[in-house]
Amino acid sequence: MHHIDVVFPLWLQVVATIGLATLMVWMLRGMTWDEVFVPGRVRHFLLAALVLLVIWSMRAEAVDGLAMHFLGVVAVTLIFGWRLAILMVFLVVVGLALIGIVEPMLVPVTILISGFAPVLATWGLLQFSERRLPPHMFIYLYVVGFFGGALSVLVVMAGNSLVYGLFTDVPWESIFREYLQYLPLLVLPEGVLNGMIITGLVMFRPEWVITYSDARYVDGR
Repeated sequence: MHHIDVVFPLWLQVVATIGLATLMVWMLRGMTWDEVFVPGRVRHFLLAALVLLVIWSMRAEAVDGLAMHFLGVVAVTLIFGWRLAILMVFLVVVGLALIGIVEPMLVPVTILISGFAPVLATWGLLQFSERRLPPHMFIYLYVVGFFGGALSVLVVMAGNSLVYGLFTDVPWESIFREYLQYLPLLVLPEGVLNGMIITGLVMFRPEWVITYSDARYVDGR
């Protein structure tokens, strides 16, 4: 790998910033704050954010912004719901910028691609499974947890590749060589990581997982 600096067009930075601000305001206005202040949830949220910050700081990055690391977004989404998951990613990316790991100009694009995109993809997969698939625990654990983890990597890497290939001077060849060719190495571990986390919590602390319900996946069978 050799490091490649990236310069985003000013208009793209402005559009990404406005888009992010608009989406965050929309999301926060729709948030049910009573769900946040359930006993213990704030503590769990802060602990998970710290863990995610550490995980995202351990990254390989040959091209500015095209970072390869475990995401953990699926587990966070299933545990806390999509709104708190996006809020957590926002805080983590801002934290990475404050400690000098993420370039400040890349913060809006990073949050949109590595936060909103995989979180909403995971939530969409969850909604699809609840409406179209049998209410079976293994559907929740493996289709949403495991496959959702793999899907999150595909969504993030595809989104990053398109944005960098279309709107920066980074050659497509470099994007493939320094980034996309590692996709097969990241898909399976991400699925396994998220699947294991959700399986462990469902087995031992199901009350921590806001999207899981014994009434649906156990009693309803």
